[in-house]
Amino acid sequence: MLRPGKNDHLPSGPTEVSGFAFAGDDRTVARVDVSADHGSTWTSTDLDPPENPWTWQHWRAMVTLPPGEAELIARAWDSTAAVQAESPATVWNPRGYANNAAAHLHITCCP
Repeated sequence: MLRPGKNDHLPSGPTEVSGFAFAGDDRTVARVDVSADHGSTWTSTDLDPPENPWTWQHWRAMVTLPPGEAELIARAWDSTAAVQAESPATVWNPRGYANNAAAHLHITCCP
C-alpha cells in the first residue's frame, strides 16, 4: 500500500487507498481487494491498465474508515486465481524467500 502511510492519522469516513501489485512469472494481476475491518468485508479496487506484463500494476479504491484504531488489509489475486496469504506466518521459511503475504497497515482515524 502506498497511501495512506504507516501510522497515519486520518479523518474517519471515505478515504482513497492505493498501492501496487505484481503477479510474477507469466501471470497477471486479476484483482486487488481492500478491507478496513480486519477482513470481515472487502472492497474491490480499480486497476490501472498494466504498461506491460512485467510491471507492477497500480490500484486504488475508496473505503469508509471507522473512527479510532483501524487496520487496512490489501490482497491481490493473480490470473490463476491464486491469492496472497493472509499472514507472513503462513509462508514463513528460514531465509524469508517468497514472502508475499497480504499487506497490513495500522492507522488511526479521528471522528
